[in-house]
Amino acid sequence: MPMPIDTTSARDDWQSGAKAKVDKLVREYTKRTDKIAKATSDAAQKAYVDGVTDPSSQKLRLVRLKELSDSDLNSAMEAKGRAAYPAGVDAGVDKYSRHVAPFFSEIDAIVPKLKPKTRDARTNVMERVIPIAVGLQNKKKALIPK
Repeated sequence: MPMPIDTTSARDDWQSGAKAKVDKLVREYTKRTDKIAKATSDAAQKAYVDGVTDPSSQKLRLVRLKELSDSDLNSAMEAKGRAAYPAGVDAGVDKYSRHVAPFFSEIDAIVPKLKPKTRDARTNVMERVIPIAVGLQNKKKALIPK
């Protein structure tokens, strides 16, 4: 008669094995040179869209989310957030700068052309807010590759 699977041992084996292979994970990942090409392919985009629009995937996502509590999320944030977030900010600061620079330049080009502020809120929105919003929207469209 087959023995039932020892789920505790399986869990422990998976955890220790996965942690022991972190060097291999990094080594194998970094030696690949086609990651971006594969991730941006039509096939990858289709697989992504198919995955997020699949009703069974959506239902499973909801089931998994409902397994969590605010306490679970708060505990994870307390345990990991203080260390991970600043490191992520430091790692992403140059990328942030590259991505916002075109929008900052657009604002800098629009602001000097705006009419002076008035005491009327509606006039200020029409003559000062809308030109900035439209300019930023147009900049975003212009940055999307054709």
